[in-house]
Amino acid sequence: MKSNRGLTGFVLLCAALAVGSAQAAVVVKVPDNFRILAVSNGTLQDEQHATLVDGEQQLLVRFEGVIPSRSSSENDRQVSSEPQVVRYQGSNQHLQLTASVPGDERGMQAYAKAPVVGLQENSRALAIQQDALVTSGILLGVDWNGKLAEYNRSGGKAALTAGAVAAQPAAPVAGGAQPVVAASELEGQLQQLFLKADPALRKRFIGWAVPQL
Repeated sequence: MKSNRGLTGFVLLCAALAVGSAQAAVVVKVPDNFRILAVSNGTLQDEQHATLVDGEQQLLVRFEGVIPSRSSSENDRQVSSEPQVVRYQGSNQHLQLTASVPGDERGMQAYAKAPVVGLQENSRALAIQQDALVTSGILLGVDWNGKLAEYNRSGGKAALTAGAVAAQPAAPVAGGAQPVVAASELEGQLQQLFLKADPALRKRFIGWAVPQL
């Protein structure tokens, strides 16, 4: 009987520790027209949700709006911003990324060129620092975690402070190995490129892709 009580107490203690550990983190959600590309120290649940360690952290997010076609959804166009580094300080919070994105085509395109975002907890705004991570070329199979690390080394205005960088766990890659990109991320990048293409280019791509299946 004592053994059972001891076991029960041990299980309850483990459960309490697990709950405490789960709560000691920051959970972030972004709108459907944004995508989380990387985080400084945490885990991506999917493209709209992430859990980060308490303290000073970063999100790497991108606005990805869709401009609907008047004729067919196949002709919808996607407009995207440069990836945005968002630095904040948080502890045991549930945060929502906020953005005032215009609904019209011209406004959406203007927003993509200079996106402004915020972070809120229960409608209370957090202090953040935001900066663009400038990219070039075809963005397919990009190691966004590596890009974020490069940004921090460059000392951008939303870079982590030296103390926060020192606290980040190392993520070594085997010698000569290329960073692995998740299938969901590759799919999202392919969809983005496809939506950006004009109808003629889409048809040529499909004509090439189908025989490869």
